[in-house]
Amino acid sequence: MMRSARIPKPLALAAAAALVLTESLLSTPPLQAQKSPVLAAMEDELSRSMSDLRMKDAPPPYYIAYELQDRTLIDVSSRLGSVMETPPHHMRVLRVEVRVGSYDFDSSRFAMQGFGQGGAPFTGQTVLAPLDDDYDALRRAIWLTTDETYKRAVNVFARKKAAFQNRATADPLPDFSKEAPVQTELPLPQASASRDAAARVQQASAGFGSSADIDLSEASIAAVQGSRYYVNSEGFKSVTPIQLASFTMYAETQAPDGMPVRETYSVVENTIQDLPPGTELAARARELASRVTTARTAPVGEEFTGPVLLEGLGSSEFIAETLVPLVLARRSPDAENPRMVPAQATPFLTRTGLRVMADAFSASDTPSLKQFQGKPVAGAFVVDDEGVPGKDVMLIDKGRLVTLLSSRVPQKNFPQSNGHGRAGGAQAGVFQLESALAIPAAELKNKYLALLKAQDKTFGYIVRGVRPGGGANAGPAIDQIVKITLDGRETPVRGLRFANVPSTAFRDLSEASKERALYSYRAALSAAVSVIAPSLIFEELELQRTRDILQKPPVVPSPLKVETKTRQ
Repeated sequence: MMRSARIPKPLALAAAAALVLTESLLSTPPLQAQKSPVLAAMEDELSRSMSDLRMKDAPPPYYIAYELQDRTLIDVSSRLGSVMETPPHHMRVLRVEVRVGSYDFDSSRFAMQGFGQGGAPFTGQTVLAPLDDDYDALRRAIWLTTDETYKRAVNVFARKKAAFQNRATADPLPDFSKEAPVQTELPLPQASASRDAAARVQQASAGFGSSADIDLSEASIAAVQGSRYYVNSEGFKSVTPIQLASFTMYAETQAPDGMPVRETYSVVENTIQDLPPGTELAARARELASRVTTARTAPVGEEFTGPVLLEGLGSSEFIAETLVPLVLARRSPDAENPRMVPAQATPFLTRTGLRVMADAFSASDTPSLKQFQGKPVAGAFVVDDEGVPGKDVMLIDKGRLVTLLSSRVPQKNFPQSNGHGRAGGAQAGVFQLESALAIPAAELKNKYLALLKAQDKTFGYIVRGVRPGGGANAGPAIDQIVKITLDGRETPVRGLRFANVPSTAFRDLSEASKERALYSYRAALSAAVSVIAPSLIFEELELQRTRDILQKPPVVPSPLKVETKTRQ
């Protein structure tokens, strides 16, 4: 039985606001956007397909969903101040999903041998749609795609039934959950120019120009803007904006021993205008170049198992890579050959009501949170990709697991969606972590040194930057790390990464700061996840040396180094 949790006042208020929003959505009058040829074509063909689409001796569809994304992509990059810009690309992408069978057992979630890329389950058809608001052209594209998708769904369903004919299942789970239909309409964005994007990346990349020790560097902005139309045969309907912009830059060099040294910086916002101004990005580029240059000659760190302090943004990045995946109720697909699809490891799936973190810690996902400390939160959303309103959810209360984030794919103990079906499965929106015993961030370092002494350690590590890419059987990669001795002296080191971080590591969290940092990242082309987390002290994490293949330095030095010497 799911444990009843006490909801903190801020989250309770957010939940109440979400409830009011949901009730208003349920009572929303017919969408004004129905007048659009796009939505009209989708609705009319949906109605016809549900009534007429059927083949002899084959089951009719019990569920059809259409999604059309009308989006403009912007991609601008720059190296050493020289801009490479791809003209804005406007496209319409139509996705058609057809299910045959029933909610309990249907054509979804089934991987077949020799079908699809790597035996991946058939989830529908995605095609390019006409760009003009031509009702007939749009409806024709929807009709043809629906026909092909239905025929493939019938084939998949037949093979799935045959595969399950001789299988004994003790506790079968439905393939799809039943949800109350909701209609949602949100204001759509106005078109914006990309000139500002080019200026920002140019200023940022120019910040690397003064560092002759940087071998590679780049700054880039990728943005998507537009509208998403969604309808299904159950009565769900939504018209929502697509707004996401990301800025990324990196600097890379090579240490004298051949080890690559790389650091990255990224920020994700709703629009290009929300990104930091060019002057701030240029300053960050200079800081990045300075750190990489220093790390180039820094000693290689020693492997270590023991207390680790994660500070600021590095802590939020670490939580995004390690804890957030654990709270997603994801289910492995069925397969014609069960050995085709390895089971997804979800350690928290059977731990509802049990302790998964230190007692002082709580975690929640609050997609209704649009601002944090006066800044927009990119991961906030109103409805998920399946049209279900995003609910504010208490995940962990006083260290004990309350629930997981779920989509419309039922999972054991989590039969219904809580509005987090995003980016192809269950996905977070705005994940928040906090401690009831939090202390000022300025006090964490002394607490950490005391913990090192208590464990008879002569040194420890402070991690200030984390990125994906640890590799197989490894945790996230490390961007910024310093070795700290018991006298408080810090020394930059390089060449370390996290070993695989077990789910049990979060039970041994020692301390957390009152201050929290916001970090956002892309989960898909048009979906972001935001993480708000404090600085953290873990009682035990393992750091290993990287296993990079070392390359010999270039025979001829960088021309930037030669020019620098000439100018001197």
